[in-house]
Order: sequence, then structure tokens, then C-alpha cells
Amino acid sequence: MQNKLQQKYETRLETAGAENISAILDAKLEATSAERVVDYVSFGIDNLQSSIDRIKQAEADLKALKADTQQQIDIIKSGASKWLTESGVEKLTGDIVSSMKVTNPKSKEELIVINEESLINAGYFKQVLDKTAVKNAILAGDIIEGATIEVTHQEDSLTIYKKKSATKS
Repeated sequence: MQNKLQQKYETRLETAGAENISAILDAKLEATSAERVVDYVSFGIDNLQSSIDRIKQAEADLKALKADTQQQIDIIKSGASKWLTESGVEKLTGDIVSSMKVTNPKSKEELIVINEESLINAGYFKQVLDKTAVKNAILAGDIIEGATIEVTHQEDSLTIYKKKSATKS
């Protein structure tokens, strides 16, 4: 597999306010061509998307580190609890920390459903509003008392279609 160096094309779009986008693109068009403006916009969006991807990876790494750290705390608590119990000591006091002692947390109860259908037939169910059916009925022209559809208008956006690369790695 061939290693390819990627060149990052920084643009002024990454930090521009909405009021400056047109002026930046006009200046780019005057200096180059319409094709280069398309690439310029795409590079700016790609740079920001790459930043988002790096942030997502950092968040995932932090989440994993947090889970590992919590697991180590649990290991220490369990080990120290076992040590105290095996030593026959209920409670120890410290110089800086007031004390530590073994605690017995409440047992957890979890429902395991073996046969959902038999539970439903026995009356253990609830009715839930079918929002999709209500929306479809209103859109079909039915007047439904107790519901309405609210339309929120969005600003126009942009879709960028990338050319497929001719080279394969």
C-alpha cells in the first residue's frame, strides 16, 4: 500500500462570519476561476469536518479513559474491602481521611422477560400514541383535534459532490 501525503488547503472560510462569505468567494472568483471556488468551499468544509472528526475521536478516547479509571477505582474499593474483611476489621481510621469501612450495597433487582406475549395477554401493557399515524392523517387532509403540524423553515444549505479518485491505493 502506498503512503500518500495529504496537503491541507487552509481557507479563510473556516473562521469567517456569515456576513463575509460572499465577499471571500467573490475575491476568490476574481483571482481564480469558478472551479477553484468550488474546490475552495469544499476544502474549507473538509477542514472543519476533519476537526469535528478529531474532536469525536478525542471524546471517544476520553470516554474510554474515564471507563478505565472508574474500573480501577472499583478494583481498589473491592480489593480494600476484601482485605478489611479478611483481616477481620470493620473500620479503619486515617490521619487525613476520617475512616473507611466495608459497606454492603443493596442487591439489585432486574426484570428478565421470558415470554413477552404471555405478559401482554395478561394485561401488562400500555398504549402509546402513534405520532406517525397522526402526522400522516393531518398531511392527508384529515382534521385531527388535539394535534397540528408546525413547520420550521431552514436556511438554504449546500451539497458538495466529490469526484471519484482515479487512483487506487
